[in-house]
Amino acid sequence: MIAAATALVAALLAAEAGAASEPRPFAAPSGSFVPASYRLAFSDEFEGAALDESVWTDWVASFQGRSTGFLFARDNVAVTNGCLALTARLMREGEKTVENVRRGFDKYATAYVRRREKSLYGYYECRARSMRACVCNAFWLYDPLSDMPERKFRPGDFSEEIDIFEVFGKTGTVADSGCGRVCFTTVHRLRTPYLEGIVNGGVEQLPEKSGKTAVDFDFWTDFHVYGFHWTEETLSWYVDGKKVFSRPNDFFHRPMHVTFDCEIMRDWAGEPDAADLPATYCIDYFRYWAPRQ
Repeated sequence: MIAAATALVAALLAAEAGAASEPRPFAAPSGSFVPASYRLAFSDEFEGAALDESVWTDWVASFQGRSTGFLFARDNVAVTNGCLALTARLMREGEKTVENVRRGFDKYATAYVRRREKSLYGYYECRARSMRACVCNAFWLYDPLSDMPERKFRPGDFSEEIDIFEVFGKTGTVADSGCGRVCFTTVHRLRTPYLEGIVNGGVEQLPEKSGKTAVDFDFWTDFHVYGFHWTEETLSWYVDGKKVFSRPNDFFHRPMHVTFDCEIMRDWAGEPDAADLPATYCIDYFRYWAPRQ
């Protein structure tokens, strides 16, 4: 099944490259931002034949999908053509088990990849191209407190999240969703008790929590560089080396997991056109620079 999924993703990548203005390799992005005093602490260029499972995981027991209609399926994750490729598709009949349907995983299968090791302050960057579908393609930092159940399942703490970007390759069925050619950059603090996809304790209301940056390109046509600079004092977001949003770092001082995924956002953007699926979100590389000690 994994080999078949890899072949499917490779075919999708080849078809999408042919539909773009120029074939791979694409033109170099317009820029990136890296503080001169930082050191490269980790990188994955995704040049291998499969996901490095010592570094990443594509399945988390406590977060297998969302009740808005989609399941995270491991065979939608592949490393091919020099990219991490995350695919969204309609569910297969065999995936519509009683358990999945009861949990609301009943229509779509998408993909999720999370770095096993948490990291803290530094500069985070990826070069990515969205899928050409109304599916949210995301690059984010996340602390679901999975290694701290004594905090996660009791009131009084927070699960924290920093969305480096959320973008849509196409607009969907929700009129005036405001998602077309907009890069969303957001922070979240979710009160405990907490389970991924279920916010039992409610959401902390934060000032200046979100930025919306209009761009002059479609996210699916080419690769662009997305960066995030995280310090004790500030949080700053970049697209192709240009700062697009910044806010004070009022709360975010715990290590988080780097995460890539694609999700169906029914209430936000609506559902994708079935004719647009399957579609693939491609990450050319991920790099993390840490402050020198």
